[in-house]
Amino acid sequence: MAFDNLTAQPRAVRLLRSALLSGRLPHAYLFVGARGVEKRRTARLLARVVLCEDRPRPDEFCGACRSCRLTEGDAHPDCHEIGVPEGKQRLPIGAIREVQRLAGLKPRLGAGRFFVLRDAERMTLEAANCFLKTLEEPPGDCLFVLIATSLQDLPETIVSRSRLVRFGNLPAAELVDRLRVKGLDADAAWWLAHRCWGSPGAAEDFREAELHRFNSELLKRLSEPLLRKNFELSDWLNKEAEGGTSSPSEARGRLQDLLECAATFYRDMALAGTGEASEDVLFNRDLAGTTPTGSPDLYLEQAESVLEAIERVGANANRTLTLDNLFTELAMRQMRSR
Repeated sequence: MAFDNLTAQPRAVRLLRSALLSGRLPHAYLFVGARGVEKRRTARLLARVVLCEDRPRPDEFCGACRSCRLTEGDAHPDCHEIGVPEGKQRLPIGAIREVQRLAGLKPRLGAGRFFVLRDAERMTLEAANCFLKTLEEPPGDCLFVLIATSLQDLPETIVSRSRLVRFGNLPAAELVDRLRVKGLDADAAWWLAHRCWGSPGAAEDFREAELHRFNSELLKRLSEPLLRKNFELSDWLNKEAEGGTSSPSEARGRLQDLLECAATFYRDMALAGTGEASEDVLFNRDLAGTTPTGSPDLYLEQAESVLEAIERVGANANRTLTLDNLFTELAMRQMRSR
């Protein structure tokens, strides 16, 4: 069965199968979801079904015909895939014009052409306006699948002219299994799977950045008295944020990721302080069963302060000053609670 292995995306599979079985495919789909939730794989499976010359049923491909073999090998002359060119940040208008040119040609093998546009939200304004003309007057023998991580940067005119299919994040347990295969221990895999809210792409980024190792060290430092080490913590986070980044904007983004680790720690401590928190509801499950020295209200206030610092960093505030003020505030509040 064409889509049987997409077990984590039942809603998307149901929508596609319904359209195939009814014979009412739209001229354009918009697949939206986090990186790594199999949007591209689903688009390729749909291409195999649509281009198959001997379908056993409307929502399946035979796997044996010439079109199936060519599509599987990424060599079908009527199946085209584009994305942001290597070394570029945006999808340029030239790529869209090439799509328009190909869409205007007659199919070489079957009854239609299939296009996959990755990184759709990264189209330049000129490219988006150019592609809109294609959606307004779509060739009758073409099917377009746009792939995006969110709708935020896509023009509403393009969204409204496409059939939206949302892809959900993976269940935490499934993502934990994937991370364990990559060599992570159980606690690190658990933390990453929950920290990225089930997004495989984010989990892989965090794994490569060794965010789980940073989190373990941060928890040790935050568990110690802060007053004598607030500026030391500030310097350490600034150094961690700058490591491996190539621009100030990247350092800001990384610092926000690091500070979110602190926010989740205080959130977990607040839950642990209630005495009713099981490891299933914690990011840092090793905190289950601990007895925090402060009250849940204290830790919620600490988490709120960290979240406010994250917002200030995002608003381009001075990083060092923001961190100095944050850790001083956390230390003073901790001292007053004793």
